[in-house]
Order: sequence, then structure tokens, then C-alpha cells
Amino acid sequence: MSIAPSTSARGGPNRPVAPGNVLALDLGASRIRAALVTPQGVVVARGETLTPGADGPDAVVAACIERLRAVASAAAARSGGSAVGVGISAVGPLDARAGVLVDPPNVGPAFRNVAISAPVASALGLPVSLERDTNVAALAEQTYGAARGTTDFLYITVSTGIGGAIVAGGELYLGPDGVAGEIGHIPVALDEPPCGCGGAGHLEAVSSGSGIARQARLAMETGRATGLVQLASRLAPRTIEARDVAAAEDAGDADAAAIMERARRSFATAMVGLVNVFNPQLIVVGGSLARAQADRWLEPARREVERVAFTIARRRVRIVPAELGDDVGLIGAQPLLGLREV
Repeated sequence: MSIAPSTSARGGPNRPVAPGNVLALDLGASRIRAALVTPQGVVVARGETLTPGADGPDAVVAACIERLRAVASAAAARSGGSAVGVGISAVGPLDARAGVLVDPPNVGPAFRNVAISAPVASALGLPVSLERDTNVAALAEQTYGAARGTTDFLYITVSTGIGGAIVAGGELYLGPDGVAGEIGHIPVALDEPPCGCGGAGHLEAVSSGSGIARQARLAMETGRATGLVQLASRLAPRTIEARDVAAAEDAGDADAAAIMERARRSFATAMVGLVNVFNPQLIVVGGSLARAQADRWLEPARREVERVAFTIARRRVRIVPAELGDDVGLIGAQPLLGLREV
């Protein structure tokens, strides 16, 4: 566990935010992160711990509350001020209106229909807003980051998985059930290995960190990819990950290069479809994999959009990197709370 101060300025907000500091909670499959965030997007204090998914839902919720309390105490000790509410960014699927985590993958086998908003509100005595992590990230980038002043854009995160959010007319588009924006599950092929969700040929299965690692393992199992087999033996007992495949590509391994090139090409193809369907001003791309690849990931998408997307849509759209980095799920708690009266 850790508590640390931060004074990273983000500039003034570009959309409504909460009328004061907010407590932010970023609940992921592996980490629970908490922070106190000012209306200017400054993280005053932060803390994190591992997500105790193996210990069950009650332990996860208790860990979230403990982290929030610790951050609130640390901020108060440094005269950081009190909070007017709590914004929670969490892995989906979730029911934001009911404050329930419905069926988040990789958090734990018993993690089904777990209430998170109500117990946090009761423990801290503050109003709570819950939203899917990619939607919170989109709000953060619209308020303080790469999408400032933009009313129609897509946010895409390329990391262990691929997630997305849609902002139309300046507001999040959620759909009638609140679950719109699952961009990672757009099919990009018909004869591919299954995605983690069970579907076939989804973008996430080909272009995400987990998908790249899975393709490397399949290549090794078929008896080819001798370079990757040798790499995997050196990594043991740790299993091969996307970062290892990317490093092998840089070292000249042809099989790794083919996997990474396919991932970038599939992402580029999906971006053409999104441009044609949504006519966005921007596509903001974040996430650890896209951040590590930088223009090596984005340039193929830009070229493919310029080559084959509809003329009017491609003239307008820009594909840009996200600006807020790993803190995006925390900073987004400010505009998330700004969506409600607190």
C-alpha cells in the first residue's frame, strides 16, 4: 500500500466539474487506486493496493473503502481539503444507475452483481457516481486532456483489453442500457480464435495485450515461432506477454513482427469503420500498449483512414494520443461528479 502527494497541474476544466474536491476510486482487476482530485484536475494525494479478488467481493469493497479513507485522511493532514463526493471508475460490465458491478472479468469468480456505490456512500457519507472506466477516461480527456473543446469524439484504450467510449454532442453516449461503446468487441475477421468474451474475430482478440500474448502462445504450440519458444523458455516461469512480443519484434524476430503487424493492421481497419460510422472530430487513443507503441501504433491507422475512409469523414477526423496517462481514471472523477448535483 502507498500514499503519496502529487501536484501535477492539468489546466482549467473544459466542461462542468464538481464544486469542490472529489475522492476518486479506480477499481481494476489487479489494482485499486484512490486519490483526491481538485476541480483543476490536480491529484492532491493518492494511494493504491492490490485488488484482493481471490478473497471475494466483500474484501474488494472493503479494500476500496479503506483506500478512500486513507487518501481522505492524508489529504486532510496536508490541508488538501475535504471532498464533496466520490467518483468511481471500474471495469465493466456494470450498471451505473444501480451502482452495481455486474460481471467484471478477472476480478474474481464470485464477483457477480456486487453493489459498490451504496456501501461506499454509506461508509464515507458522500454521494457516489459510478461509471465504466473507459467512459470516465473519456470525460477526463474531454475536460483536461486531448479532447478539450471537442464535442464529438471516440476514446479508445489499448491495453490488456481494448475498451471504448463515445462522446456525441458533448455528452457520453451510453445507449438505452448504459453499455454502449464496447469498441474492443467489433469483429475484424470471421475465422479467428475466440475473444475472451466468447465471440470470434473481435478486435480485442487480435490487437489487445492479452490477444497478442495469446497469438504468441498459439504460434508456439503449432511448432513454429522458434524464436518465441526460446524467448518463452528464458522468461519462465513468467508467461510471455505482449511487451515481450513487441521487444522480440524490435530484436528482429519475424514471427513476433507478424503478430504485431497484424495487431496494428486490425486496429487500423477498425478505425476506418468507426470513422465511417461515427464521423468523429477526434479518435483519442490511450492505454499502456498504445502508449508504448506511440506513432508506430497510430500511424498505420491514420494512413488507412486517409486511404479508404469516406472522404467527408476522413477530412475532419484526427487520431491523437491521450494526454493524461495512467491517472486518467482518477482525474475523470471530477467531470463524472459534475454530471450530477453534489
